[in-house]
Amino acid sequence: MIKLLSPAEDAVVSQQTERQKYFRAHSKELVVAMVIDWRHLVDTGETDNTFPEPVVFTWKGEGTAVTLADNPDFQNARTIPGEKGKAQVRNLRLGTKYWWKVGDSEVRFFTTEDLPPRWIYADGITNVRDAGGWTTEDGRKIKQGLLFRGSEMDTHKTITEAGIRTLRDEIGIRTDLDIRGEAVGKITESPLGPDVQFILLPVNAGNSFETDPVHIREFFEVLADPANYPVYYHCWGGADRTGLYGYMLGAILGMKEEDLILDYEITSLSVWGCRSRDSEGCPMKLKCFAPDGRPVGERVRTFLISHGVTEETMDAIRHILLED
Repeated sequence: MIKLLSPAEDAVVSQQTERQKYFRAHSKELVVAMVIDWRHLVDTGETDNTFPEPVVFTWKGEGTAVTLADNPDFQNARTIPGEKGKAQVRNLRLGTKYWWKVGDSEVRFFTTEDLPPRWIYADGITNVRDAGGWTTEDGRKIKQGLLFRGSEMDTHKTITEAGIRTLRDEIGIRTDLDIRGEAVGKITESPLGPDVQFILLPVNAGNSFETDPVHIREFFEVLADPANYPVYYHCWGGADRTGLYGYMLGAILGMKEEDLILDYEITSLSVWGCRSRDSEGCPMKLKCFAPDGRPVGERVRTFLISHGVTEETMDAIRHILLED
């Protein structure tokens, strides 16, 4: 006889560590103004705090694996291997109800905490998170499981075979959207394999973004095509150039400005050093996005239109990424 122990029936299970939660609640006080060397990003040697807390299953009995699904009929269920009455899983969706059992045991359910960002553990790389899960100004949700951001996978950080399985097989990435200028002439195929579409659209970061922006229209056109999803977009650290695109995307999707800033600052939990709303690279410090009395979504929309991104493209992205 198998007896399920944890998670308890109808529990709310967090996938954020205590440090992640504390940073989320106190980012204004924790981040400090500092100058970022945009072109010479370095690993500071800090502990990487961008990995999600695993959901841990425990039981008594002879079972060796958990069967897990997001429906009570266990359609498309996952098998989570375990031993000695314990198993764990990462990267579950936020605010989602899951049913689980071990062998022929009773069935229990739990719900994951609805607290963005949804961190993703992909072995070998850092600062990986789902762009979904945030609530917009009008109360809608950005869909999870479609758009992901993070660090590079092949140079200063190298994804492992286990990490490849996470992004390619578990999450199902179809498009590797690389925005590194330093990859031009060097990288022609995704580290996730030849079956994953590789698109290289280099972009500048920091103040140079305003004076010499490139490939902005093409980037948004890639995201306007549903056939390209799920998409993983990245620069070197998933911090600055990726942060700029994250800010623009969140703005046109309707995220609150405070959440946009928080999403930028959360990179401080990675190995790349502090990112602050007061640092020169913060998107809101750039003249093209600086507060001028208009909502942030309107400011970003004006900038994108001036660089060839059409209303139709932005509408298509909203249609793909926003829940009804």
